Amino acid sequence: MSLKTKILSVAFFAVSFIGFAQSNCKELKGCERKLCELNTKLVAAKKAGNQSQIKGVEEAIAQTKKNCTTKTVTNDLDKKVKEKQKEVKERTDEYNKAVKNQESKEKIDKKKKKLDEAKAELNKALAAQKTK
Repeated sequence: MSLKTKILSVAFFAVSFIGFAQSNCKELKGCERKLCELNTKLVAAKKAGNQSQIKGVEEAIAQTKKNCTTKTVTNDLDKKVKEKQKEVKERTDEYNKAVKNQESKEKIDKKKKKLDEAKAELNKALAAQKTK
């Protein structure tokens, strides 16, 4: 077991305890936050008895312990922001096209709602990126 793995293991168990105590990973950063969030998902999957989700989250925890660095967390968050920015652009284009083509109010409202949802997801990704 490498020093990095030992440190992450200790951090994971500390985070696990903190996660149960406060159920809030937002105060943590980087790999600790990622492990805390995965641990929260694992607890929920176990409560729900969802075996496939338990297995998936356990694999994600193992991979995070093995590979997580500040750089990987930053890259993941940057990638997510870019994806959300692309989605907002696509939704904006769809909305503008609907308005330009004078589609029904229902269709325009539906596209506006999807655009607003995409913007909210982008804001959430940007906030996560800032608190990495």
